[in-house]
Amino acid sequence: MRPDSDPHVLSADEIRRGLSTTRIGRQITVLAETDSTNTFALDFAESQGAGQCDGAVILAEFQTAGRGRLGRKWLSPRGAGLHMTVLLSMPRTEFLHGRLMMATAIAVLEGILDSTDVEPTIRWPNDLYVGERKLCGILIETRSQANDTLVVAVGIGVNCLQHESHFPPELRGRATSLEMESRQPIHRAAVVRAILVRLDSLLAHADSVDDSRLARRWLESSSDLNARVTLIQDGERYTGRIVEVHPVSGLILQQDNGVCRHFEPATTSRE
Repeated sequence: MRPDSDPHVLSADEIRRGLSTTRIGRQITVLAETDSTNTFALDFAESQGAGQCDGAVILAEFQTAGRGRLGRKWLSPRGAGLHMTVLLSMPRTEFLHGRLMMATAIAVLEGILDSTDVEPTIRWPNDLYVGERKLCGILIETRSQANDTLVVAVGIGVNCLQHESHFPPELRGRATSLEMESRQPIHRAAVVRAILVRLDSLLAHADSVDDSRLARRWLESSSDLNARVTLIQDGERYTGRIVEVHPVSGLILQQDNGVCRHFEPATTSRE
């Protein structure tokens, strides 16, 4: 780190320093403020051309309209969180939401393990937790382009420097941050770099993703298998035991009545 750099402020130069990736991080942009990094990224790709933006990374110190899955809000004080979107361009036939969600969760978890002393676990469909407190969420959105191409915005939100008082009263006791869980200083640029390296290792060649390896790595980092949960899909609640999680087949829940039901991560929430 240069002597005149401020470790509390993200900069593209600091993130690039030592970053050796082939696809992810070709362009890095850090905004002081935006409505949502996913929205900004998708608009950016539309204006610049999808192929030119593959692997681009957009970060913001503050989001005025940050959001999570299914219309939920994502709140974070200015300069405290990590709000990042990675842009991918791919043929529509190659896009599989569950596979990309699983790969992203694994990359974020491994990036955090590489850059901090915090040990999260993955919770289906899109969250990282420490104990019973949420640390990170992932939101994947797409926009169609010409020639049956999709631009995919992989949104990642990680609570980094928050303290308990930064969370709204209704989230205290249910949310946490790297700062709250770590015994060491947290450097957000180092966390970003580590996540980008791990994403690149999984996504540099999209056609070589190994679904069996993804599923195995995910299960090693999650306590969901055999867990009793309640899932919500299309306004209906389903309770039972998780018997499988896979990047292609999604989650299989054995309900209390013995019937097994399949759930897609894009349309399912967890109670």
